[in-house]
Amino acid sequence: MMLWLNGSFYKVNPAQISVADRGFLLGDGVFETMRARHGQVGWLSSHLERISRSIDIIGGVSVSLPSKTQMAEIIATLCQTFPNPHAVIRLTISRGQGGQGLLPAGASEPVVLITAKPFDLEGGKKPVTLAVSKRVRRNPWSVASQIKSLNYLDNIIARQEAANAGAEDCLIMTQDGYVGETTIANIFVLINGQLYTAAKQNGIFAGLARDFVIDWAQRNDIAICYDPVAIGHLKAAEYVIVCNALRGIRAVSSVEGEMLVQSEYGRDLHKKLSAALEMSVRG
Repeated sequence: MMLWLNGSFYKVNPAQISVADRGFLLGDGVFETMRARHGQVGWLSSHLERISRSIDIIGGVSVSLPSKTQMAEIIATLCQTFPNPHAVIRLTISRGQGGQGLLPAGASEPVVLITAKPFDLEGGKKPVTLAVSKRVRRNPWSVASQIKSLNYLDNIIARQEAANAGAEDCLIMTQDGYVGETTIANIFVLINGQLYTAAKQNGIFAGLARDFVIDWAQRNDIAICYDPVAIGHLKAAEYVIVCNALRGIRAVSSVEGEMLVQSEYGRDLHKKLSAALEMSVRG
């Protein structure tokens, strides 16, 4: 398996990143995950725009990213030997080496790493079970909530909670104790024909799939509501879905071991949304 590191292709074993790298030492960097089909990423422009915004948010990173055309060529090369048509692509940016302690002034030699791995899309279509994190809440003042930071410790802790509870993923609440998002996906709750989702101001990471769902719903005259949703609302909702650019849209079957209601209207909405998103992701 190959990877692309700072302008060159390598086999995995010879590739090296310095032990003085700030991404390794401090989580000082950002990343982006994308789904490729037959070596092509349908939402490539959106992913590159988002990681550029993330770089601007953390500030002071002097790095030259591959252009969209170059990125497409790199991804196609990395995926060319995969028997599976689907692959997960990760673009990782580290600020590099140096600086005085936490202060990154003077940091140099930023790292740009692109990896690709075969991806089982079908394996992620079944309904997802959720635990609820007791240790992590979203922080609306955290810069890390606005980006995909290399420091993903909150999400890792919450994912461990889910595993310990026998669930696939973990629901992370907002600071005020309302439904926020999962460790890897945004969440929508269907109540009285309206789709409820947490507002960005609550510290969630608003993903590309979330943007797509909101746009699709509005174009199809389905109201989007950002009012707070309590755990009890999930258990009384018509349908609950989670979404991200990698897995698409999935139904939530249970929360904390309690099975959720799935209305016929909700199932039909899920089917239409999934088909529309899949077509968009595939470009």
